[in-house]
Amino acid sequence: MKLGQIVLEKLVESHKVAVRYMDKDDAEPMREYINKLSKERTFITYQGEQITSEEEQEYVVGVVKKLQDGTMVKILLFVDGKIAGTADVSLGIRTQSHVGGLGLSLDSDVRGKGLGRLLLETTIQEATKELKGLRMIELSVFANNEIAIKLYESCGFKEVGRIPEKISHKGRYVDEIVMYLQI
Repeated sequence: MKLGQIVLEKLVESHKVAVRYMDKDDAEPMREYINKLSKERTFITYQGEQITSEEEQEYVVGVVKKLQDGTMVKILLFVDGKIAGTADVSLGIRTQSHVGGLGLSLDSDVRGKGLGRLLLETTIQEATKELKGLRMIELSVFANNEIAIKLYESCGFKEVGRIPEKISHKGRYVDEIVMYLQI
């Protein structure tokens, strides 16, 4: 797999959409993207905190190593040249080395246009091709993120459990739902 490799390019509602692997030069645009989502207090673990350039650069260095080791697929969605979504599948270790953990996020500016599905399906396809031994993908999702849950279910993910009130989101506790997809 090549850093920065383009996986897909197309027009969506007259917007240029590109899906590609993360590259080592993506740290600053990714920092801006994640900080925007954090300010929204959307359905991610960051809830208002702002990441520094140094923290994001350290994260990117770690991801690049995993990409090169073949233990992770990290895909970025660009709309009109700007990061609008990210997704990754990262292999577990030892007894769970056949299981990939999925993370996905999408900018509020592009939600509702089918781009989350495009990003998810592309990431699953790339993970299936690139991650040796992958047999299952698992994820966890906020129980109040109904749109994401419906997307995951429509792509074949099945709910296998809930952890009551595990997540603190916008002043209340919500369940964490665990889902999986057999490859």
